[in-house]
Amino acid sequence: MPLATICPRLRHTAREEDLPVLRIRGGADGAAETKEKITSWWKQKQNNFGTFNGMAPGQGKTDPDRVQASGLMKRRGLANVEKACNLLRGALKRDPDNIEVKLELADALNTAIRIKTNANSLVIEGTQDCPAFKKVWATLGAEALPLATDVRKAMPNSVKALAVYADAFLYSSSSKGIIKQALTGVGKKFVAVGKELYKHPKWDSAVGCAFLGGFYNVAPWPVGSKAKAAKFLGEGATIAPTRRNLYYVGVNAYQTGDYKKAKTFFSRALKAPPCKDPSSTEDDIAEFILAEAKRGLKLSEEALAV
Repeated sequence: MPLATICPRLRHTAREEDLPVLRIRGGADGAAETKEKITSWWKQKQNNFGTFNGMAPGQGKTDPDRVQASGLMKRRGLANVEKACNLLRGALKRDPDNIEVKLELADALNTAIRIKTNANSLVIEGTQDCPAFKKVWATLGAEALPLATDVRKAMPNSVKALAVYADAFLYSSSSKGIIKQALTGVGKKFVAVGKELYKHPKWDSAVGCAFLGGFYNVAPWPVGSKAKAAKFLGEGATIAPTRRNLYYVGVNAYQTGDYKKAKTFFSRALKAPPCKDPSSTEDDIAEFILAEAKRGLKLSEEALAV
């Protein structure tokens, strides 16, 4: 799953109760003391606002590395995304408590993982938790999750923060085995996070449906359910008939033996235009989806011909 929402830049007007308590002891000295205290107070406020807006205390403009990283993320591609990760690591080292930098870095790390491991997407046979992919999830996922956790706590109403956290949690937990984790408390937490995303169908083309449907599709009994998976995946494809969502319905249908339905949805996935939703992450796995949909269509046609 491309995909930064940044905290709104708040205008602050000094209120009487915000001002420091000033005890003016009289004469010119008292006035000077008052002026000095007010000046000091206001400078501190400005520094605090600068940090909130993504700047280190006293920094008058946005970190140029963050600006460059943002441009690289817009261009996508693994090489660009990995460069963005390195730039943002440097920005975070300079300003380790900056929530916005943490969000940007976690998102970039998730994107790198998504590209390298096909977003841990549904596949026609088995799962994608091979040793090479597990290594990526264990390293980059372990780096992204603490950052995403901090962001989620600091920005509880941000859908972007939720989505970044969900991706990081998925990848980090998958490093220990997708099927194994599904039967533990990790599986329950994953469903809870998926349900939160499910409340925001406009985000990343109903990605909450993909999360829940994908989980139920691969989880073993008694947690897994192909019927539940079909419900969520079908709903996602109805809300947003994107390549990813249509392909996922095709995978579920093929695995349940409904080859006619599988053929229909694999075919639709191949014909679907690229998703233009600003929050979409589909472009990171577009080639993988098209290749798998093409293979799924061929397999479905062969099954129907028997």
